[in-house]
Amino acid sequence: MSRKVPPPDFRYVGLSPASLPFASATLAGSVGIAGFGAAFWSAGGDPVLLSVVGSMAAASVVALARSTFGLVVGRSLREVPMAIVPWGVVLWPDTGVRVLRWPAVSRVDVEAQHTLRGGTPDVEWTRVLVHTERETFAARAKGAAGLERLVANLDAYAAEASRPPALDLDGGEGLSGDGTEPAAGLLMRQAAELRRSGRGAARLRLPANGYRTVGAMAAGPETVVELRSVLASSHEAPADPRPLASILAADLGAFELLPELTALVSSPHALTAGFAMAAALRLGASRNRAGSLDELSPFLFDDDVASLAAFVGDVPERGRG
Repeated sequence: MSRKVPPPDFRYVGLSPASLPFASATLAGSVGIAGFGAAFWSAGGDPVLLSVVGSMAAASVVALARSTFGLVVGRSLREVPMAIVPWGVVLWPDTGVRVLRWPAVSRVDVEAQHTLRGGTPDVEWTRVLVHTERETFAARAKGAAGLERLVANLDAYAAEASRPPALDLDGGEGLSGDGTEPAAGLLMRQAAELRRSGRGAARLRLPANGYRTVGAMAAGPETVVELRSVLASSHEAPADPRPLASILAADLGAFELLPELTALVSSPHALTAGFAMAAALRLGASRNRAGSLDELSPFLFDDDVASLAAFVGDVPERGRG
């Protein structure tokens, strides 16, 4: 499996609207990538969109993009509002909302237009092109876009987003299917069966006979160690066991794992991120830390969103102390 890579460390790429077109003369030769660490956390507000280039003629857009980014003749290029989030790209074409998960994105190009401020170069505008196999979507924003980590790790993000959820904590058995059907309910049932079985109790280091009353138990230190290991070191497995581990962490009241769960909400895999988010919320994390399922909903089936929302609401008695 692919090497462990740092996950996206942002919610939405927070970029201001722009209305002025790029100038071809100053655009040429100004390619640059900024740091990916600048993030804007949206706690209940609307997504900040990458602004479209408002007034550039279609012919000059295609000519400029072809010369700068090597677009092939006949490739469709569209200027649309977009948001780049940890789980993919959200587009707002005329027909409504469209999402591109990372496996559908073949390349991301970022180009900056610089200006001198007091003799110091500064990024005035940034143009972003998101390529799929047949289309290219373009947008731009004021200032630096901060997409270095995405550009460097796009292939790894696509590989991680393509892994099936695991039905075991070792990642050896993946959920069958090709990701075209809801899976959250099935994973929740699998987690319930695992924690109630003798074999599962042994794997989770639960106390003797604890699996019979596990619904009323809290995770002990050994259980926390086991689940933390799964959440932190699953990148070599063919299937992703972190959704299952997230469910179990919440079911067993493993409050000690909140840092790992809140970090995992930026996983490139939307369902993995969804269960980490739901588990963190169920264990009492604030929405400022864990985020909101509304952010993820464009990347998930409606049934999965409903299952995750129900999971958040099913708070154990120890609950949100």
